[in-house]
Amino acid sequence: MTPELTEQHLTRPGTPMIGPYSTNQMDDFYSALAVGEAKASGLMNLMQHLIAAEGCPQGANILDVCCGRGLALPLLHRYAPKTARYVGLDISPDNLAEARTRLEALRGYYGSPFPVEFVQCDVSEPWPDLPPFDVAIYTSALEHLPYELGVRSLAATGAALAGGGVLYLSTPQAFGPPPRPLQYRVHVYEWSREEAERAIADAGLVVEDVMGLLPPTPQEIAAELEERFGPGAVDWYRHLAARVPKALLDTVSSVAAPDRATELLFVCRRPA
Repeated sequence: MTPELTEQHLTRPGTPMIGPYSTNQMDDFYSALAVGEAKASGLMNLMQHLIAAEGCPQGANILDVCCGRGLALPLLHRYAPKTARYVGLDISPDNLAEARTRLEALRGYYGSPFPVEFVQCDVSEPWPDLPPFDVAIYTSALEHLPYELGVRSLAATGAALAGGGVLYLSTPQAFGPPPRPLQYRVHVYEWSREEAERAIADAGLVVEDVMGLLPPTPQEIAAELEERFGPGAVDWYRHLAARVPKALLDTVSSVAAPDRATELLFVCRRPA
């Protein structure tokens, strides 16, 4: 069933738009941390990019879908310097201009460890001719497209992966049937886990892991930890909660609570 789109899913005053897309960008967590701002959403964005960068095999061809301002690039330069090629796709010329500026700064620090190409395109429309990729990163962007266009973008991403290739996909987790109120007004459509897993399967991919990225309430985290790992896990969580800064604990503890987390990271593979 195609989810019904209501007016709230189309446009909101003050939201940067290109056609039906929101081009609002995730927080630049590098800049935020540089001035002492550590919040759960920024640390979440750092963690999901770090998970993808550390998971890239040597010699990988990497695709960054809706690459935005190129936030994945610093971590790829640091943790995946043996990358064979990186291609970033984005619909917004302003986003790509910022990504190119970031790349030039990185090259001043690291040199040019791997080739980088930016391509302006609508990821829900036919893509330019590209070689198969070993890794695709599609983070914090699916929710900025209408549902049907998001489905098409996932199908294109799956088709762009080589056999055995891995997709790192993150998006907020919505609950209940559509139409649903948005958690974040800059989004266009927020997916349920079931909707995302169905579109992933239709794209020819298999979900290998699902991690939480942003937390529900501490009580809900504790409940899921107890269900999954027993009462000892709740004692461990409460022990950490008394000592670990909340923004950091929220990010790390959410990984083990995907059923209730408000943001998810799907690790998917295209069968060989």
